[in-house]
Amino acid sequence: MDWATKRQLQYIGIAFFVVIIFVVVPFFIFIYKAPTCFDGVKNGEETGVDCGGACKLLCTAQIAEPISRWDPRVFAVGNGAYSVLAYFENPNAAAEVTKAPYSFKLYDAQGVFITERTGFTFIPRGVKFAVFEPNINTGERVPTRATFEFTAPLTWVRNTAASPNLSLTNKALLYASTTPRVEASITNTTLDRVKNVDLISIVYDGAGNAIGASRTYLEALEAEAKQNIVFTWPAPFATKAEVCSEPVDIVLAIDRSGSMAAFGKDPPQPLTDVKNAGIFFINQLSENDYASLVSFSTTATNDSPLASGVKTIVDAADKIAIKFNEGIQQTNIHDALVASQNELASSRHRDGVPGIVVLLTDGVATVPVKAKDSRYPETSAMEVAKDIKAQGIRIFTIGLGKDLNVQFLKDVATSPSDFYSAPSAKDLTGIYTQIATKICKKKPAAIEIIPRINPYSIVF
Repeated sequence: MDWATKRQLQYIGIAFFVVIIFVVVPFFIFIYKAPTCFDGVKNGEETGVDCGGACKLLCTAQIAEPISRWDPRVFAVGNGAYSVLAYFENPNAAAEVTKAPYSFKLYDAQGVFITERTGFTFIPRGVKFAVFEPNINTGERVPTRATFEFTAPLTWVRNTAASPNLSLTNKALLYASTTPRVEASITNTTLDRVKNVDLISIVYDGAGNAIGASRTYLEALEAEAKQNIVFTWPAPFATKAEVCSEPVDIVLAIDRSGSMAAFGKDPPQPLTDVKNAGIFFINQLSENDYASLVSFSTTATNDSPLASGVKTIVDAADKIAIKFNEGIQQTNIHDALVASQNELASSRHRDGVPGIVVLLTDGVATVPVKAKDSRYPETSAMEVAKDIKAQGIRIFTIGLGKDLNVQFLKDVATSPSDFYSAPSAKDLTGIYTQIATKICKKKPAAIEIIPRINPYSIVF
């Protein structure tokens, strides 16, 4: 290569170097942009546009939607106000939503829309969570159903940091019949301070039905600290917190002999008060109980066969009357027990369900009769009672007034403690309450408290 050619190549190299330094390098520095999670383009390790891979945002294909644990519930608070709750589980162990918009819609029993409540919530990763809206005023309209929906696509972000550990203990429901109150203790078992702790308490009756919900909030809980928390309600729950743990089949036997009009015939007294007390007793029963009504005087009749619900038996009780046009109406406890036994032996009696007879009379047994045996009205009844008790059926007896054979009624009852004396009809509601308490083995309410820690310092 001659000298001129070498010189020419040197000039070209210098020019090329100048172009690299002053054109290409500035181009890459000032014009080229490296792939990011916010450039609106799928690039780098992303599995979608600005999501997946190294991006904090997660793609829809990587996410399982929140699972609804049960339909939204509406709870009466009082004075036309209601609260509503939706309950979910987030199956994504490392994905959460910082701000999810939602809507509750409330409807009446006819399915007519009443009102809507909207808001935002935080969806924590990998746990159960609840969305709660209190004090929704519906005026005079009564909501019976609610719907819930997230009103915009959820933006999921990755979070793999260790979760704080909160322990809930000493949960107790107090004053359920007046102003319910749930008390509990919460402990931060980690070594770090925890902020923005939202807690929702759900109270379930003994049958597992949600009957109330309330919310409280802690701004912070120090490391390894323990604090008492309280949830309150302004009025009793619409449904009892406790329910009977097992159903029963009950026959209520009511005396309608002539003496049940001893204190008046229009209306007949004490029969009218006795019927009202019997209706009161039926209303104390659980929705899982079956009840039947037998009335008796000279003979007994099955006025209402075993069935669930109270309307049929209440209607039958209202129709009980003393049959003055059929002559003297005597007291046949034997027939009353036979009718009760037959009903509990019928196909309407459920297998494995305890049978109960509650018999009320205001006098001594006078029929059936047997020649040369003045005690036959009682001994014949005792034979039936013995047979009933041998079948595992429990008998309660109530003696109304003073003209009674107390020992006989105690003997008819399963035990002396299952006999009750009512000096007057006004004592009957208290006695029926005691019997209802005896036959109902209470299953206590359950309390669930759902904590939620919001690391984004957003309080909804």
